[in-house]
Amino acid sequence: MHYRSKSRLLFEVFNYAAFGAFTLLILFPFANAIAISFSDFQSVSNGEVRFWPKGFNTASYELILTNKYFLATLGNTIFLTLVNTLLTIVLALAAGYALASKHMVGGKVLMNFYLIPMYFTGGLIPFYLMVQNLQLGETYWALILPVVVNVFYIIIFRNSIANVPAELGESAEMDGASDLVILFRIIFPVISPMVAAFVIFSAVTFWNEWFNVLLFISDMKKSTLQFWLRGVLTRTFDPFQLFGRDTLVNYRANEMAAAIVTILPVVLIYPFLQRFFIHGIIVGAVKG
Repeated sequence: MHYRSKSRLLFEVFNYAAFGAFTLLILFPFANAIAISFSDFQSVSNGEVRFWPKGFNTASYELILTNKYFLATLGNTIFLTLVNTLLTIVLALAAGYALASKHMVGGKVLMNFYLIPMYFTGGLIPFYLMVQNLQLGETYWALILPVVVNVFYIIIFRNSIANVPAELGESAEMDGASDLVILFRIIFPVISPMVAAFVIFSAVTFWNEWFNVLLFISDMKKSTLQFWLRGVLTRTFDPFQLFGRDTLVNYRANEMAAAIVTILPVVLIYPFLQRFFIHGIIVGAVKG
């Protein structure tokens, strides 16, 4: 039987109690939001709903799931998340592979070139003017081109590729393999757990994108789901435009339903992909 000292037992009790309390603090707001979203007009208006729905109904979800702006922004968000994640990871892998290659001339100079933008930026106004001068405003390119180069990812991939045994690439090169073959068929399987972790990071980031929409997009049908949700929660837009003219549903219930629907895909997918984080972070911690 494994012996544990009193101090160890006390620490474990405190540890579990602290994490249990922290978990409850996180879950209570979600439970309250879900309860409000499924409650009727009168119960929400009177502030009677806490953690369980009163006058159960699904009217708020029916309004949202049939709303043309919700459907349009959902489609835009899925499209932009897939495209931006794919481009970000592929470009970071390619740049990291090039910087780690012994054939790269001036690799250290290029590394410094990549590092500078991590610490110094031109600022919001020059960024806005650049995008507008390139005539990207009111197009999806304004939500794609400015965000697909991630210097942090490039540096991490470069360090990971540099730690892959050089003999693997050299033997493939002697057999006539091109750089693309070496990268995607030899090196990629070795660092795939890290790549998977950064795919998740990128997908969550792009799923939550709204700020560039605020800067460059005025057409609601071209905006993202999070920008639509921002309009719902801040009541920036006409509520009838957002939900239709239905006076039987409390607007607060609509807000909570909109928030739940927006985060639901991430909440459902995240637990199944969480295992990639630990392996990816461990691999990324190896110094290059």
